[in-house]
Amino acid sequence: ARKPNLWAIALKIRFPRVFLKKLKLYREAVCNARNSAAAITLASNSTPSSSANLDNEMKVEEKEEREAGSDSWESDSDGKEEEEDSFENIPEETPEELQGMMKSINVRESVQGLSLKVSNYQKTIAFVEEKRQKGNDLFKEGSLNKALDCYVHGFTSGEQVLNGEEEAAAPLRHRVELRHLLATVCSNCSATFYRMNLYERAAKWGVRGHQRLIGITRVLKDNATFSKLFGELNRKIQRRIRQALAHVIPRISLVRHSDVRVEGVGVGTVLSSNRNMGGSIFDNSRVILYQHEPGEGCAGVVLNKRAVMPDGKTRRMGGPVDPRQRVYLHNVADLPGATRVVEGVYHGGDIEEAKQREGARIETFYGYAAWFDGQLDGEIRNEDWTWTNDASADLVFDSGENDDRIEDDEKIATEIEESEAKEEEKTEGSSEGKAEKKQ
Repeated sequence: ARKPNLWAIALKIRFPRVFLKKLKLYREAVCNARNSAAAITLASNSTPSSSANLDNEMKVEEKEEREAGSDSWESDSDGKEEEEDSFENIPEETPEELQGMMKSINVRESVQGLSLKVSNYQKTIAFVEEKRQKGNDLFKEGSLNKALDCYVHGFTSGEQVLNGEEEAAAPLRHRVELRHLLATVCSNCSATFYRMNLYERAAKWGVRGHQRLIGITRVLKDNATFSKLFGELNRKIQRRIRQALAHVIPRISLVRHSDVRVEGVGVGTVLSSNRNMGGSIFDNSRVILYQHEPGEGCAGVVLNKRAVMPDGKTRRMGGPVDPRQRVYLHNVADLPGATRVVEGVYHGGDIEEAKQREGARIETFYGYAAWFDGQLDGEIRNEDWTWTNDASADLVFDSGENDDRIEDDEKIATEIEESEAKEEEKTEGSSEGKAEKKQ
């Protein structure tokens, strides 16, 4: 109380980002007050009324900042990092500005409140670390579901603080530490889902971990230090993403992921590849989506690829995921269990019944293409695909004369033959069962 200037100094030294933000708001409020007809030049007059006006100006500015979400760090967006960069070019405050700030805000309460937020930030770091260690112990014991519960609990708590008011108050070392912890927890979640054979989820959590590490580079602004301290973890996470994606899709890139959805893409959308995709089935491909669930990902079949079998006949290849599995598209609108894709095209349902319908057209695809939530959005934004919703049934029930042929691929041919043999056994068993039932 005797040395009020010390509170302003404490704010500047302990919470530089907050101090610079308040200084920026103060200067904007001064400019607005000077431009106001009711304001008096603040440089020569520091009356209680002008201070009150200035206080109101700053409160309005701070409210607008909060409503705009500038204090949150969401989805690794660039907004917050741009705000930090702009602070670097702010001229140092003058003694008059420091005095004006002290009259416009309660600096002592600000410092005390920020200190509590830093304390909460530290407690959260300790909590996330505790959940990480407990999850690791459960993972080693083979209790995978319980381990996931610990990891996700810790991750959720850490994310709340990362996106909250505490983030603005936290010192650099704590901000880096929390992001590092969250990246590690995401990596552990990825490993756990991989062990459970849930590969799409494993890849998704790997992407989250990679994003948290990228967040560290934006905080540190020093790539050399990042590589030295966190390079090994980054490589480990990227390996896990690739391992998971190897079970889901061919590796088009490390991972293209976006939290911002591409509006308009959904069931019935046709994708066309824009670039070479590593010699995979997606090269020069067209894909129609038959499933698209926000939060769950999407699936479709390639329309213009056919595998040449040893006997010379061809089979339509739907995608790289599980060629033993068949996906059916047909034109039977009232088939039980079928879902509409586009006008005149339906997916799934009781295919045996569909085969008995007069005029039924059924296309069989071996395998399918799949994307986890946010992946296709990222690939489209990266211009890997162009898309359209102007699709017709003719595109699906095409003769295939111009389709690309996949030849001399023994693995694909073997998987298709195994699928057909299994289907024949299933059909024979079903026929025998019906005959016995009839007798």
